[in-house]
Order: sequence, then structure tokens, then C-alpha cells
Amino acid sequence: MITSYYHDPAIDVTLTEPKSLDIRLKLPAHARDVQFIAWNKARREPYRTERLKVSRWAESERYAYYRINWTCMEPSVRYLQYTFKFSMNGGTLWLNEDGLHEADEMPGKGAFEFPYGSDRDAVHSPSWIRDRVWYQIFPERFRNGDPANDPEGTLPWGTPPTRDNMMGGDIQGIIDKLDYLKELGVNALYLNPVFAAKSNHKYDTLDYFKIDPQFGTLEDMKRLTERCRELGIRVVLDLVINHCGYDHPFFQDVVKNGERSVYRDWFYIREYPVTLSDTKYDSVWYYRWMPKWKTSNPQVKQYVFDIVSFWQKETGIDGWRIDVADEVELSFLRELNSHVKQINKDAFIIAEIWHDAKRLMMSGGTDSVMNYDLRSILIDFIVDRSITAEQFHARLVRYVNRYSEAELSQMFNLLGSHDTERILTRCGNRIELLHLLVALQYTLPGNPVIYYGDELGFQGDNDPGCRACMTWTADYKNHPLWTLLRQWNRLKTTEAALQHGHVELRHIPELDVYAVKRMYGAEQAVLLLNFSQQDRRLDEICRQLGCDTDELHAVQFPAVSRPEGLLLAMRYAFFLNRKR
Repeated sequence: MITSYYHDPAIDVTLTEPKSLDIRLKLPAHARDVQFIAWNKARREPYRTERLKVSRWAESERYAYYRINWTCMEPSVRYLQYTFKFSMNGGTLWLNEDGLHEADEMPGKGAFEFPYGSDRDAVHSPSWIRDRVWYQIFPERFRNGDPANDPEGTLPWGTPPTRDNMMGGDIQGIIDKLDYLKELGVNALYLNPVFAAKSNHKYDTLDYFKIDPQFGTLEDMKRLTERCRELGIRVVLDLVINHCGYDHPFFQDVVKNGERSVYRDWFYIREYPVTLSDTKYDSVWYYRWMPKWKTSNPQVKQYVFDIVSFWQKETGIDGWRIDVADEVELSFLRELNSHVKQINKDAFIIAEIWHDAKRLMMSGGTDSVMNYDLRSILIDFIVDRSITAEQFHARLVRYVNRYSEAELSQMFNLLGSHDTERILTRCGNRIELLHLLVALQYTLPGNPVIYYGDELGFQGDNDPGCRACMTWTADYKNHPLWTLLRQWNRLKTTEAALQHGHVELRHIPELDVYAVKRMYGAEQAVLLLNFSQQDRRLDEICRQLGCDTDELHAVQFPAVSRPEGLLLAMRYAFFLNRKR
């Protein structure tokens, strides 16, 4: 009895464009001659052009994984019926909704079905997203561009960070260094919160319609977005709608007036009176100074809609990062996403999610997520070695198989953030491990993210250690990580294979070598990583991959000894190939 096959249209089919579908399939590893047969329901026959042979993009000892990108060419059709055909153990097998069938002819009933009635159900992919390199800025620690707006008690720049101290970073400081970011190859910015709040992190919002005075003014934000547009840099702001600050005027009205407050139903109040010392209201985690908004309340919804409308229209920002999105009601996130797109159809939403985000992505609640899931896979293997190479491959394959190529291509692929230790610190200051992480970060589908200062080898433990002041020196170009990331940024922003390419993952256990291949038309990018303690011959690697060494040329970041043709131990090599 065969049980190692899997396809569920509810999970494994994604509408990526109004008439295009991304279809995933898992079969036993020894399945062969796999075909996808799309059925014309109206004519009661298969589409003649859609009896497709399907190629594998990954395999393990037990399973093989397939992906089909199918587009219906008939304008009036919004309904797909299909089945899979493959050979195994000398027989012809058919997989459909009723299960597995062994027969020479296709079963007359039981085809998989997938209706796609609305264009709005398709994955939202802004025209500008696939070649982006993100740079995350914690505004209070990036640069002090205007000492006149420093809050009382501001400490000298570079003072060791604490959870409470202020250093004077502001919007003018970001404007002053946009040319630096452009030179690095950055073309998208994500800013941690900039709205009025008491803390240095600004996640305790007091006024959603006002730039925090220590950061500047509305006019400063307009100047920032205008200059970014001139440089081709997109801007996304942090939106904290799960909670606000304890001193927010609406919550303080509840504290003061209790059940008589007009805002009593804007929050989750369990008992009155409301006090900070005896928490009787829902908050974010256990942070009692951050009460939770009741986003099911229509008045709260409209309040949030007014916030995003104001900032998108006033400043022309390109989107939002939603803080703790998995704690916000899913139905509201869908409404918010729709409202944001009504203002700007090319706006982009990133959700903070630390785990599997498939449910949120499928529901239309976000366009992308902070990819802590991928970060965990990479660090568990490359840094901690807490999983084997086989487990690493299996987890990476499951991750890639979870999403459509359209969804994967716009993931926010980070290695560190304001909520983690610095990535070089996480690597134990072993820069060779960071090189491997970066190579995968840029080669796998999605948009790479640089957390400010990581390009200069910043170190630090989790908050507050990861939020130190940026160092500004004249010799920044001499730092090896700055040079490395600039090279990768150039590749990401110019090479179509890294922006649009289909992905293949291959693990060669006997060599302890891993391969990531991206293919787009005549262009091909290949990343080879040698995780063993021994040098490996390129010709042997290519033999295992089924390619010729002549196909691998235009070497970037070479870790290959010449003329011996060895891929050095614990190193990688990246190749570009344009087929002729």
C-alpha cells in the first residue's frame, strides 16, 4: 500500500495571478514520468496543451517534490479540474481526489477541482518587489542628524544601550545617510516605529498621527520619502495596531472614567477600575504598559483605517510592517490589507510572524512575513549544528513546498533584527559561518534584509544589546562584510534568476555538499555549499548533480582552488550561467 503521496488543493494550490495557478505535489521518490493533466470541464476532455510532464525540484530518500505553474488560456474559464499520472513499479498510476488508482486509462470521475472566482484571491505581488534589498533601521540609534530635537537626558552617541536610554537618532539622520545606503546597494527601507511614544523603541504609541518630536516632524518624514523616491528606495513604516501605550489618551480616558468612558469597548477590559498595578485588561504578552486594542470594534477599525490613510496620502510611503500580526484578528488584517490597497494598489504589507505563516498568507491578511521560520532553519544547521544535513534538507524542502513561488519571492528574509541577537554574535564571531548564511539568504527565493550595522560586523546580545548606536567612520568600505553584502546586493538587484527563478534544492549526502539552483529562462544561478571538513572536487559534485563543469562559469565569491577544481571545506561558490 502506497501512502507517501500527498496533494490537497486547499493547501497545495495557490492563485498567483488572475488566471495562473501554482500547484504542488509530493510523491514517492521512485515515481517516474509524472504528468499533470488539466481537464476542460465544459468540453469533457483534457486540454490538449496541458498534458504536462512535470520535473522535480527536490527529493529525499523517500519523497520527490514537484511544482506546476499552470495558466488557463480560455478567458471565460475560472474552474480547474485536474489529475496526476505517473509510473511506478512497472505500472501506470493516477492520483485524484478519490485517491490512488492503477489503470491504463484515466479514471472517469474523481478529478481534483479548484475554482478561482475572484481576481482578488490572487497573491498580491507589487511590480517593484522582486529586486528589493531591504535595510532595517532602528531610528533612535541610526544617526543624530538634528541635536535640536534631542529629548532631555540624551546621552553621548555610542553610550552602551539600555532598554530606556536615549541617544538622539532621528529622521534627519536617516536622510543624511541615504547616499550611504544607495552605495551599499539598498533599495528598500523598513523603519521601526516613528510615531509619538515615551520609549526609545516607540512600540508604546501615544499619538498615531504625529511623528515623535525626538525624531522630527511630518515635514521631515515627507522629505525622507521624497528623497527616497529620487533614489529609487521604497519605504515601509512599522504599524503597531495590536496595542498602544498605557498613556494613550483613549486608554487614559478608560482609566479615569471607567465604565462611563466612551472608549471602554475599544479595549479588552475585564474589571473596573483599571489600574497599572492591578492589571484587569488584556495587553501584549505580559507588558501591562501596552494595552491591547479590540480590533473587532468597528470604531477601532475605522481609527486604524484613518491612520494608514493619513500616512499613505501625506507621505507616499510604500507599505506597512504589522507588529505582532499573529495576535491581531485575522478578519481585521484582511480588511486592513484591502483598505491599504484601495489607497495604493502597489502598497506592500509585511507581517511579524515567528513561525509557519501559511494560514495568514493564504487568507489575504498579508503580502509577506518577517521570515524567522527560514532564519531558524538556517541557524539550526549552519551555526548550532543541532540538526543533521538530512534534517536541514527536509525542513528547507517543507518550507519551500509550503508556499507558492509568488509568495516565496517576496518573503522578508532576515538574519537578525531588533528582537534578536546580532547575527555575527549568533555565529560566535565566526565570520565563515556568516558567509554561508548570507549566501543562502540571497540565493533562496525572497528579499534579503540587512539589519543596520550588520554590514559593519556589529555584535550584541538580544535587546538592548542589538540596538546599539550605528558607527560612522570614513573607512567603512574597507570592512569585509560591507564589501561582501555590496557584491550580493548587486547580484540581487541585477540578476533575473535571483529575482524570478524557479528553485531546485539538492543534497549530496556522500559529499556533504548542498546545492541551490535558480533558473529563469536562459539564466541560471547555482550555489554550492561544502559543509564537510574536506575539500570536494567540482567535477564529482557536477556528476552527482547531473551537470557539466563547463556549465558553471562566471564564478562569484570563489572558494574554488584552481587549477585543481576543488570546492574548499566549509566554504561556498556561486556561479552564474547564461545558456546560449
